[in-house]
Amino acid sequence: MRVLIKKTTFVSITIAMVFLVLLFILRERVLLDKYFVYFPDPNLAHTPSNIGLDYEDVYFTTKDGYKLHGWFIPGKNDFTFVWFHGNAGNIGDRLDYIELLHHNVGAGILIFDYRGYGLSDGAPSEPGLHLDGQAAIEFLTAHYYPESSPENIILLGRSLGSAVAIKLASLYEVRALVIEAPFPSISNLAKHNHPYLPEAFFNRMFKARYDSRLAMESLRVPLMVIHGRQDSVVPIKMGRELYESANVPKYFYSVDGADHNDTYIVAGVDYFEQIKSFIERLPTEEKLKMQQY
Repeated sequence: MRVLIKKTTFVSITIAMVFLVLLFILRERVLLDKYFVYFPDPNLAHTPSNIGLDYEDVYFTTKDGYKLHGWFIPGKNDFTFVWFHGNAGNIGDRLDYIELLHHNVGAGILIFDYRGYGLSDGAPSEPGLHLDGQAAIEFLTAHYYPESSPENIILLGRSLGSAVAIKLASLYEVRALVIEAPFPSISNLAKHNHPYLPEAFFNRMFKARYDSRLAMESLRVPLMVIHGRQDSVVPIKMGRELYESANVPKYFYSVDGADHNDTYIVAGVDYFEQIKSFIERLPTEEKLKMQQY
C-alpha cells in the first residue's frame, strides 16, 4: 500500500509540474520566441570598408523610442533597396551579399539591424520589427528622398526578413518587393519541422506569428520571389504558396541546387541579373508574366 501511495504521489507531482511548466510557457511565450525565433549577435565585427565600399553609418529612432543602427551605401540608380535580413547574426554577416548586390545591380542599399541585433537597442519582437521597418523606410525617404515618395524604394527581405518586408510592402507604396525563402507563418514553418503536432499548438506556444499569408492579401506592389529548390530550412513549396496567393504582377525565380543561404552563390551572376531584369521591367509591369524555372 505504501509503495502504491508513493507511486501515486510521484505521478501526481509530475503531472502538476508539467502543468505548471506549460502554464508558464503559455504565459511567457515571448521566452520561446527568444530562444527559437531570434538569434541576434551584438558584436559587429566588420563594416563595408572591409570590402572597399563607401558607406554612411546611420542611426534612426523608432516610434516607440528605440535607436537603430544601419549602413547606407549609395548607388548609381534612382532607387534604393531597404534590406531586411534573416533571424540570425547582424548586418556584418551580409557583407559578401552587399558587395555583389551593389556591384551587379548598382542600386543604393540601406541595411539595418533590428532591435536587439548588432548595435541596435532593445530586444526583438514581431511588433517591434514592424516598427523598425517603418522607421527605416521613413528615415530613408526623409533624408535621401525628401521630395519624393517611397516609390524610389524596393524592399528586399530574406527568410524572417521576408515576413517583415511583406508586411511593410502592404503598408507603403514602394516600387516593388523582392523576397527570398519566404514562409506562410511561424506556426506553419514549425509544423513542417514537427508534422505530428497541429499548427494550432504552435500558435499557442509562440507569440510571434509573422502571418505572411494574411499580409499578402493587402499587397499592391510588384513581387519577385526567390527560392532555392533544395532549401532545407524553408521548403520551396512555402515560397510557391505565398507567390500563388499574391494578386499582383509577379515573378518566381528558383535556383536549382541551392539551399537556404547559398542561392546567390550557386546561381552566380544570374541571380543578380534576374533581380536587375525584374526591376528594369517594372515600368511595363502589367506585361510581366508568371515565369518559373
